[in-house]
Amino acid sequence: MHQSSPVPSVSPVVYKGSRGGHNVRAVHHPFSQATIRDLCKAHRDYGRDSPYFRGLLRSDLEAAVVIPADLRQLLSCLLDSTEFKLWEAAWRQLLREALPSLLTDPETAIDENGNASSWGTKEAFTKFVEWLTREIEVQVAEVAVREGILREMAFANANGLCRNAVLSLPLDPPPTLQDMLRVCQLKVPYMQGTLAWKGSHGSMGVKIDIPDPSVDISTVTIEERPTKKLNWLTDNPVWVEQWPLSKQKLKALEELVEEQLRKGHIVETDSPWNSPVFVIQKPGKDKWCLLQDLRQIKNVIEDMGSLQPGMPSPAMLPENWKLAIIDIKDCFFQIPLHPDDAPRFAFLVPTINREAPRKRYHWRVLPQGMKNSPVICQWYVASLLSPVRAAAGQAIIHHYMDDVLVCAPTDDVLTHALDLTINASIAAGFKPQEEQVQRMPPWKYLGLEIGKRTIVPQKLAIKTKVSSLVDVHQLSGALNWVRPWLGLTTEDLAPLFNLLKGGEELSSPRALTPEAKKALERIQYAMSSRQGHRFDPELPFKFIILGKLPHLHGMIFQWKDIPKKDRDGKDPLSIIEWVFLSHQRSKKMTRPHQAELIRKARFRIRELAGCDFMCIHIPIGLRSGQISKSMLEHLLQENEALQFALDSFTGQISTHWPAHKIFNQDVKFVLSLKEVRSRRPLKALTVFTDASGKSHKSVLTWKDPQTQQWEADVAEVEGSPQVAELAAVIRAFERFPEPFNLVTDSAYVAGVVSRAEQAILQEVSNIALYDLLSKLVKLVSHREQPFFVMHTRSHTELPGFIAEGNRKADALAAPAEMAPLPNIFEQAKLSHQLFHQNAPGLVRRFHLTREQAKAIVAACLSCSQHAVPTLHAGVNPRCEVWQTDITHFHEFGRQKYIHVSIDTFSGALFASAHTGEKAGDVIKHLIHAFSFLGIPKELKTDNGPVYKSRELRSFLQQWGVEHKTGIPHSPTGQAIVERTHGTIKRVLHQQQRVLKAETPAVRLARALFTINFLNCSFEGLNPLIIRHFGVSSLFSIRERPPVMVRDPESRRMKGPHDLVTWGRGYACVSTPTGPRWIPSKWVRPYVPKGSGSK
Repeated sequence: MHQSSPVPSVSPVVYKGSRGGHNVRAVHHPFSQATIRDLCKAHRDYGRDSPYFRGLLRSDLEAAVVIPADLRQLLSCLLDSTEFKLWEAAWRQLLREALPSLLTDPETAIDENGNASSWGTKEAFTKFVEWLTREIEVQVAEVAVREGILREMAFANANGLCRNAVLSLPLDPPPTLQDMLRVCQLKVPYMQGTLAWKGSHGSMGVKIDIPDPSVDISTVTIEERPTKKLNWLTDNPVWVEQWPLSKQKLKALEELVEEQLRKGHIVETDSPWNSPVFVIQKPGKDKWCLLQDLRQIKNVIEDMGSLQPGMPSPAMLPENWKLAIIDIKDCFFQIPLHPDDAPRFAFLVPTINREAPRKRYHWRVLPQGMKNSPVICQWYVASLLSPVRAAAGQAIIHHYMDDVLVCAPTDDVLTHALDLTINASIAAGFKPQEEQVQRMPPWKYLGLEIGKRTIVPQKLAIKTKVSSLVDVHQLSGALNWVRPWLGLTTEDLAPLFNLLKGGEELSSPRALTPEAKKALERIQYAMSSRQGHRFDPELPFKFIILGKLPHLHGMIFQWKDIPKKDRDGKDPLSIIEWVFLSHQRSKKMTRPHQAELIRKARFRIRELAGCDFMCIHIPIGLRSGQISKSMLEHLLQENEALQFALDSFTGQISTHWPAHKIFNQDVKFVLSLKEVRSRRPLKALTVFTDASGKSHKSVLTWKDPQTQQWEADVAEVEGSPQVAELAAVIRAFERFPEPFNLVTDSAYVAGVVSRAEQAILQEVSNIALYDLLSKLVKLVSHREQPFFVMHTRSHTELPGFIAEGNRKADALAAPAEMAPLPNIFEQAKLSHQLFHQNAPGLVRRFHLTREQAKAIVAACLSCSQHAVPTLHAGVNPRCEVWQTDITHFHEFGRQKYIHVSIDTFSGALFASAHTGEKAGDVIKHLIHAFSFLGIPKELKTDNGPVYKSRELRSFLQQWGVEHKTGIPHSPTGQAIVERTHGTIKRVLHQQQRVLKAETPAVRLARALFTINFLNCSFEGLNPLIIRHFGVSSLFSIRERPPVMVRDPESRRMKGPHDLVTWGRGYACVSTPTGPRWIPSKWVRPYVPKGSGSK
């Protein structure tokens, strides 16, 4: 650094009067974040060697006082991690090389009188403190703060020996300067390695850490670490207004803010972001806690996920190794926020009656309640401990949030690793609690008590008095947490878990059932008698399945082969962890999960130890003899679940239990070699089941093999068809203990039966169904003879025995008497009440006589008031000419404008309700009409303004439709569509009673359906829509009268032939050679001989 430039300093500097003529304070300002951000941007955009970047860097370095810490901070931002390590090594070497000359140069080494000043390694620590005291008295005007500055600078500039001596003092209350002097005088009589460095314009106290070769850790353990930057979903400021606070809480808030301000955790801000703050009083104390409502901020922060999804297991601490546990106080408040993120965590302090402007602050450290604070805390502390782990050798360091556990094989290694951990934490600004550094057993860690070999939960108070859902939830949560160390099975905890069901209110009442009280007694016994263990590095891991079907659990353990005579009270079993399956199942009834248990245990041991089991114990039971290797291989080949669970397993599979009381005190799990359910059909009796929800009949039927007659068992069961068929299946298992095949047309029942053997049954709200399922599980699980179950589709016309048996069962389950349908006349009356079709429509649909149809219409009050005239067909071909007009129907309100289009050939019409009668409405109507009736060649309207518009003309040209207009409001020019207006309105009035509450669109659609599809005339008995689409086979004419036609070649009458269609001057008849078009004058009605006499 040039001699002419200001000298870097780490503390306030006073230039001596002999140098400057009078005392002048040199104030140092660190690099601003804006400056560093601009340099990083220029470095990224233009490159390190660009003139722009070099010029910007030079101007920033020359424009202010720069100290080594500034250079280090700047270079850590500009360089990547590898480049920074190389630069730092070279930088430190340059400092070491420059140090001797600075100490000996009279221009750089001075004391308070201007003389050369340097402290050797053999001078007393008290002499250094005395010099520092005089310097602070000169430079610090406020007497009240001198003591604190002196204490902080004395500790900060002490070497490792003095610092360790100071750290041996209790941290609460903080040691005074006198305490520090006394302990250093006793343990370290001389202050070693404290140096003074003076530049050309003043002096500076600085400690340069020169690594001691005897220490196995470098200065990287105390280097500054950058913090993580948050990813934001938006850059738009989020402002949530602060709510008012009472005077008491406002006073507490002001005191807490002042405290955080003194500690440097917050700074004043003008950020456009804001989140409200509030205070709560700590229970049982006269202290308050500051909280910030960050719910809206959380919504715009990208979740970082979890770096450490769970706590490390203390079971993986080698037994008999030494432990020490460190608790880091106020961990979040020692971790800085990224400078770009800090202003977004702003808040303000309100005032009463707005008597003064509100003061606003933002956090500089991790705020409580920010969703990514735990992740950043984990990452930050882990980055500090990473070099410590590398230098600690054999020591194991567990870190979870603000708790650090150090484990080592010897006291020396433990002390060394612990010192490295504490020094790294202190150098990073953390404050380890000396009184909370646990060095003697039993060690308390994350709710557990760890001994030299054992692990037990800390004393857990079992709350036997529960009164609400909250009490039960807290009790169940605490017990569920200690399960892996105490072996509390799902069956043990089930009575307590069942109390969680019921009312959703947190205050809903709860009381311990007799079963729950017995469960608590078993739990208390387990807590007093069971324990987990730390693992033995010399022993492999094993796994065993325990419990009684269907409730299974497992144990990860280690076994030391010690003969009983040599044990001397030593337990050969080390329980590493118990393994359980979830209490909540995905289905109401599931098969035993021994394979899933093995998969979960293998996954867990990979998490814990990064290896697989050496042996898995799967006890297998036989009625007689011993299991052979071929039996075991056959089991693995047949059991697909075990094949997946043991995939790539290279260890041993044992079929026996180790000789230990814990494996003998409960009912042993025994895996059966043979399933009672056969995977293939059996050469045995076949039973068919069916049920009906209407008749409530539950049926099973079978064909007697001796008599070859069908037998049946029919019972009435209340409930759904599935419940009734399940009852039939249960009767089948009760009736036939011998092997049989079961055929059911219910996929649900087939699935339930297939997985009923030794199944785990969840509670079902339907009591009757639960009883049936329980009975089925018991029958199948205790069955000795095999059975086969299959599902078949019902109501198939397939041939064969299975379809025949299913039809027999279906017929037996059908109701004895079906509910009779109304007679045809009643059906016609009901249809007319719904649609109000005309008499010809009733004749066509229900095949009534004309008199009957007319009587129904005449009896209808709506139709007598609003009679619909019969529509006769026109003469133009289909879609040749349409007529379009607009009518008003005021009952539709805003949609009173009904646009109507009718085909003049068929009479088929389309109408739509709109809110206006402009060109846009006409175009919308026509598009819907085209999609319903097709596209006409010609459209005829009146010559009103809406139909003469340029927009409509352009639309019709695009669709290729010719447009013609007539005289407005002239009934002669638009007679057909004018009559249709009245028809639509009459049908709407007729159907008003049925559809009064419906929307205009629904009412109009129902009216169109009646006119187009139901109404017709006695002349043709075909509705309008069939005439319109008569060329389609889907809408063929129902009535094809026989006719005689004249052959144009022979001039003779031939026939009779069916008349396909009839038009103006033409006709089409169906002949043996196909349809034939002939002039209509050659067609004569066919009259059978003798019909005229009747």
